[in-house]
Amino acid sequence: MKLSEEKTKELKEQFRDEIAHEFDIDVTRKMTGKISRFLHRFFLKKTILNGLSNLRNIPEGTPVIISAVHKSHIDYLAFGTTLYESGDGLVPATIGGSNLFHGKFEKLLPQLKCVALDRDRVTPKKLRSRENLLYLSTFYDYLMEDVIDKGEMITIFPEGGRSYSGKILPLNLGIFGIAKRAINENNKRVAIVPIGLSYDRVTEDCRFDGLRKYKEWNPRAYRKYDKRGFVHHAIFQPKTVAYIDIGEPMYIEEFRKLDKLEKELRTRMGKLIRVTPVTLVCRAIAGKKNTPLDEVIKHIREDLKIIKKKNLLIGKGIRYRTASMIFRRSLEHLANRIRMRDIIRVTKRDGKKVVFVRRKDVITYYVNTVAHLFNDDNEN
Repeated sequence: MKLSEEKTKELKEQFRDEIAHEFDIDVTRKMTGKISRFLHRFFLKKTILNGLSNLRNIPEGTPVIISAVHKSHIDYLAFGTTLYESGDGLVPATIGGSNLFHGKFEKLLPQLKCVALDRDRVTPKKLRSRENLLYLSTFYDYLMEDVIDKGEMITIFPEGGRSYSGKILPLNLGIFGIAKRAINENNKRVAIVPIGLSYDRVTEDCRFDGLRKYKEWNPRAYRKYDKRGFVHHAIFQPKTVAYIDIGEPMYIEEFRKLDKLEKELRTRMGKLIRVTPVTLVCRAIAGKKNTPLDEVIKHIREDLKIIKKKNLLIGKGIRYRTASMIFRRSLEHLANRIRMRDIIRVTKRDGKKVVFVRRKDVITYYVNTVAHLFNDDNEN
């Protein structure tokens, strides 16, 4: 059914109100410090930022879209606060799912320059509706007129949600829709900047298997389970190191094969994921219930050779460390029952030390996060 001119105008105003940020630099300045202290009080030992020059060196006037990997709820907070505190005071307009804009976040997130996107409305099936097509058009209009045309950067997490498997998910082509619109309206090339986000331990790693089941069963129960896990990790579990790696920009001037662009961007994002002690140990015991410790150490040594050969990015606790030292470092996150991290146990069998797997799902998750780096074809 065709929408009347009056109804179209009314819906556009409604959609724009739902989408728009209400950036407040004073609120941002105040909250950035508070959020950073909160993260480092409960979740993060340290945040390591690399490649900031890749953002700084983009020619002035070039529309910039930041494409970030999505591992955890912490991603939004860690990336945003670290970028702002980097010295440049950068505050990109961050696109987030409208499901995040509730409770206290309903007013706060828009003030921090967050733009709301109702992902449900823009799924391919729902776009058969004229109303939803109008919503998408209004969303693009807003980004062009109130973000890109004002010289601001956009941050998007194009996987559409956290990866429960650990793999980098296929990217939503909406990121290229934004870039194409920017090229057509500004007659300029667009810079898409890949971002890798890695952690020694992903906050929700023990919950992903449950989250997948709850999401299929009951959305309300899913949110409660997710929230309980977040609080549980903040109070009981060991803090982690966060790594934020900014890659070289992809400069795009025209769009012909979106599948090829998607593959290239996803590959670039994947190369920015770091190998950590936890991922090396998980690779060594993957698919096994019990693994002799000697075999684990041997597997780590072989992986270290691959890391050196391919010049892969690594986390703390690997450089200049032996395989045995790397294994011991991983135990803080994998075998720490006091901190409720009972993922593996080191026991003795026939007089030899054996690594016993208690949470196969968590081991598989970490193997998947770096599997593409060790594959010969280097694909996700």
